[in-house]
Amino acid sequence: MTLALIYLFTIILFLALMLSLGFQPAILTRLNGVILFITGAAGVLIYGYGFSIVCSSPLQAMIRTLFSVFCMFLGRNEIGAISSAPLLQAPVMQLIIYTVHLLALYCTASAVIAALGTRMIRTVRLFLLRRHDLNLIYGANESSIRFAGQLLREHKGPVIFTDRGPGSDFENRISGMSCLLFTDADAQKPTAAFLNRIGVTPQGRRLHVFCLDNDESANLAYSRSLSDTLKAGGFLPGQVQLCAILAEEAYGEELLHSAQPERQTTGSFSSVIAIEKPDMLARLMIHDCPPYETMAFDDQALATDDFECLIIGFGQTGQAVLRQLIANGQFAGSNFHATIVAKDYHSNAGCFFYRYPGLRAHDDRFTVIEDNARSVPFYDYLETHRRTLNYIAVCTGSDKENAEIAYELRDYLAARGDHPAVMLISDAGISRLSDTGLRFASGLYTTDILCTAKLDAMAMVINHQYHLAEGRTTEEDWAACDYFSRLSCRASADFTDAFLKAAGISREAVLRDGWHPEGRILENLSITEHMRWCAFHETMGYQVMPEEVFAERAALYRKEKEETGAGHTRITKDSERRLHACLIPWEALDLLSEKEAAVTGRSVNYKESDRDNVRMIPAMLKGAGH
Repeated sequence: MTLALIYLFTIILFLALMLSLGFQPAILTRLNGVILFITGAAGVLIYGYGFSIVCSSPLQAMIRTLFSVFCMFLGRNEIGAISSAPLLQAPVMQLIIYTVHLLALYCTASAVIAALGTRMIRTVRLFLLRRHDLNLIYGANESSIRFAGQLLREHKGPVIFTDRGPGSDFENRISGMSCLLFTDADAQKPTAAFLNRIGVTPQGRRLHVFCLDNDESANLAYSRSLSDTLKAGGFLPGQVQLCAILAEEAYGEELLHSAQPERQTTGSFSSVIAIEKPDMLARLMIHDCPPYETMAFDDQALATDDFECLIIGFGQTGQAVLRQLIANGQFAGSNFHATIVAKDYHSNAGCFFYRYPGLRAHDDRFTVIEDNARSVPFYDYLETHRRTLNYIAVCTGSDKENAEIAYELRDYLAARGDHPAVMLISDAGISRLSDTGLRFASGLYTTDILCTAKLDAMAMVINHQYHLAEGRTTEEDWAACDYFSRLSCRASADFTDAFLKAAGISREAVLRDGWHPEGRILENLSITEHMRWCAFHETMGYQVMPEEVFAERAALYRKEKEETGAGHTRITKDSERRLHACLIPWEALDLLSEKEAAVTGRSVNYKESDRDNVRMIPAMLKGAGH
């Protein structure tokens, strides 16, 4: 029995020591420092006492003590030389002596392992990672490493990096975060062998993939390769989520394509977020300072003022900023207006407005000053409109110019008692100018934008509401949802706090006491939802469906119904040509509902759909775990 206990405790102690090598290096360094101090001090006390007894010369005792303490850290001991000392003969003291020597040897071993970067510590870390869902980041760079740090701080699971090339300039920093970096061919592909190596197997744990390489074409290639590997390996559609920085958001539909049940293919990704970098910067800006925070509302959920914004710079980032402000700056009782200041406006505006033709129908929303933000025409305009400004976005493409313009605007407006939100947008991230100076808001990649689990949980509730008659679960409806519809549901869910601000109620109060808006409050919030929905679709390239197209689609529906007994054409929406009959004022929705009902024979009430989205807010908050 005694021998069995010895074996058991020896094995447990050995495994504990080995597993401790998998700690984060910062923790391991502090631990080794503490152990080094304790064992060194204990060694001096033990050997100092022992040699003071057995040595006749104090000098000899001091030298032998020092020598013996060094030997402890080399795996040698001098216990036999001092075994005759009275206090050291007790069993308890023998246990303490050997424990001190073991700790000294552990301290040396861990330092050697960390210095040499052996496969042992890598194997231990991989073993420890298998207990959690995993984050995989493709592309090692300053921004992705900061993002990995945020994932770790927020306890969103361990992180593994893959990168191009045989080595990486960031390898030491990645290792210092207790993360792993893989650069071999299997990792760059990535192959099923690599996924198996990191513990991701079919029907196993979930994997969150972030393609954050500075080369957007490399991100697309990696995403496609991973999709092929997942499909060939029989992975479950719900196992892997993808977020990728790509040159075109339209690639999102392609990457989600295989996850659709009706495609009759093995699914690859349960969720796909494809973001263009300028659009991501604009979303970061909206997240850090949403337009509703700059607005005031009355007790009927009506905005008391118009939303007036100023955009300085109209390159790709400036255009993305305008789209996000349009999509998030619509409120019942308010008119949206943007002033664009850019010397190169006409060289960029054509592409923009032809790409988003629905925005051209609202020319009264825009004022253009084709000059720089230091010109006399600009400051003449500013002096006239400064009191109505809610929001200023500075995105010239130069960090230095952004800061100079922002400070000049801040000083000019503050001297006149005006304090609109001033946001600076650059490739490094978002900053906000306050009365005391420049405040760093967020880096390029943040979990608020790239990790969408909570937002998706809310969006799934909205999507399910549209398909109640089909009898499927919320998850089944989401799995069948196309990429654009997912974006639309996410945009609606992301506007939740704006509805609550307009209604004068908090999330906590909704979850605690419930929320049943009615009367004018419900109506005004529903109008806001319709305005937001229209703006979102217009910023995604949609425009209002002409009457002749509605008539064509209605005729096609009737023909299908005559031939098969059921019409399948969606009359009011043409996804291929990006036309939608609902892109009309709130007041005109009743007439459209009646027109569609006359064709289909089904009850249609588009206003009620907007009201339902407002009523669903408590269910969305509960679904996201708020």
